[in-house]
Amino acid sequence: MGHAVLKNTENTPSPVRAFTLIQGGRFASAAARASIPSEIVALGLILALLQVFDGVLTAVGMSHFGTSMEGNLLLRSLMGVIGYIPALVLVKGASILLIGALCLQASKVRWLKSAFIGVIALYVVMAVIPWTYILLLEFLA
Repeated sequence: MGHAVLKNTENTPSPVRAFTLIQGGRFASAAARASIPSEIVALGLILALLQVFDGVLTAVGMSHFGTSMEGNLLLRSLMGVIGYIPALVLVKGASILLIGALCLQASKVRWLKSAFIGVIALYVVMAVIPWTYILLLEFLA
């Protein structure tokens, strides 16, 4: 049996454009065969590591100052209900899963690289630097 291929052109309407007919009548998504760009992987890893680092800094801060130091009202409320360690594990774990899911969508979302860069900058400026400064003052005093 021969191979039949549906052309993958920009002018071909979706969903036809996204599939290639393979011998035996099975379909395979072109997106499934595409790899995640290395820039997105690197940015996703940086963002995931920042989540972990922020979680550790926040946990240390909560152990020294209490949950009243947490600036995020929703996270602070969750900490009050289930404790700061479980709340941080839950929220940071969900964030890392979301980062992974977004990385998988990189071929479809053109602005993802810019969004990752923006979120990385926000995390460094709004979370990592403030916690590092507060904790250094505490431990050096």
